[in-house]
Amino acid sequence: MTKELTSDIHNTLDDQQHLVFYKIMNYEVPLRSSYFLFEKKWWKKGEDILRGQEFPPDEVKYPWTKKNAYMDQYIAYIEKFSRLYRSVPFIQSIYLCNSITFNALHEGSDIDIFIVTKKWALWRARFWSTIIFFLFGLKRGAVRGKNKKFCLSFYVTQTHQNLYNIMLPNNDIYFIYWLAHLVPLYQETPENIYKHNKRLENVLPNFPGRHCIDIGLTPTQGKTPFKKITEFLFGGILGEGIEYIIKFIRAPIVMYKIKKLKEKGWGIIVNDNVLKFHMDIRKKVHLLYIMYKKKYSK
Repeated sequence: MTKELTSDIHNTLDDQQHLVFYKIMNYEVPLRSSYFLFEKKWWKKGEDILRGQEFPPDEVKYPWTKKNAYMDQYIAYIEKFSRLYRSVPFIQSIYLCNSITFNALHEGSDIDIFIVTKKWALWRARFWSTIIFFLFGLKRGAVRGKNKKFCLSFYVTQTHQNLYNIMLPNNDIYFIYWLAHLVPLYQETPENIYKHNKRLENVLPNFPGRHCIDIGLTPTQGKTPFKKITEFLFGGILGEGIEYIIKFIRAPIVMYKIKKLKEKGWGIIVNDNVLKFHMDIRKKVHLLYIMYKKKYSK
């Protein structure tokens, strides 16, 4: 990349209209902000200069100018349980999300994770992950306080990793950046969720289509003997029956939770392929984005 072109890019980054999400959320902008420009392309002689490009050799590994003060201790804590992630049956992959991946940790932050389960095993994966994280005292709500506790509130099956069907219409800016900032924590086999979400490039046109947020964490791979044995014993036809039983037993609790959380403004999705229990701030963020967009367009 030439010095002249680098200078052009640097000047473009001053255009806050296309990085307004970080301003709305009071988040620090990543060093590789070029990948996160919202609805904007850089063109030179009719050619997209960023799409598909590899990181330059001198790429700074940490994606923010200033590392969050709590990041190192959280990463060290998360890595202590690498064997646990490989032990949870019926889980295909686990991703970190929210405050830790946006470099926005604060004292008392919990650890939000997004879980991809095996096909037709959504409720079994939730059952085992809840039990195991609870027994280790890691689940939010299991013990007092939420500091360094894992929040297990978002599951999808591996056949439904295309997340656009649960987005708000008309550019769900919050969900777009949430998706772009996922960080793999565990992958049974190497996989990139972005191959299932190609339309991400429509709103982040410079996004490289692979994970580019680096918080200094190497994802765990493989599975332990416990996971292998459990999936064998509780798989197949027997597993399908167990799936139905767990869903049937949990139904009254889930319906009660849906009613209570919806009253508080939470985004709730419960079906055979998605379980989502999150505080839903997407509409608020979208309205703020529209306001900023109008401001910058004047």
